[in-house]
Amino acid sequence: MNKINWRRVFGCGLIAGVVWIILGSLVTAWLGRDFAALPNNQLGKPTPGFIAFNAVIDLLEGISILWLYAAIRPRYGAGARTALIAVFAWWFIVTLGDATWCSFGFFPPRTVIPLMAGTLPALVLATLAGAKFYGE
Repeated sequence: MNKINWRRVFGCGLIAGVVWIILGSLVTAWLGRDFAALPNNQLGKPTPGFIAFNAVIDLLEGISILWLYAAIRPRYGAGARTALIAVFAWWFIVTLGDATWCSFGFFPPRTVIPLMAGTLPALVLATLAGAKFYGE
């Protein structure tokens, strides 16, 4: 079994994270109006601290999805197919968490479902960008 190249996971994960910041921001601007309008939501009037915190979170998400890609790569092989498997697995797990928050009544489903659907293509492109440069 091949070992994970941690240096590349972090470097390629940062690439994926930067692409995710850009595309995720576009998706949120396009599909997140109802979500941003919820009371006490920082999306409507983001502060510099809010923006910085979310940028760091997005970079960590890019690293985590590249880690998942690197972890399953020995089983599925290198390439776009494996990156897509990693994307769908990661997105499914995160979406389950979002659905749980909706079930608690924190957000109405109509505000979150468009974002759940819209983030998938953005995550696919971000992960493919990072996975393109990953090697062991």
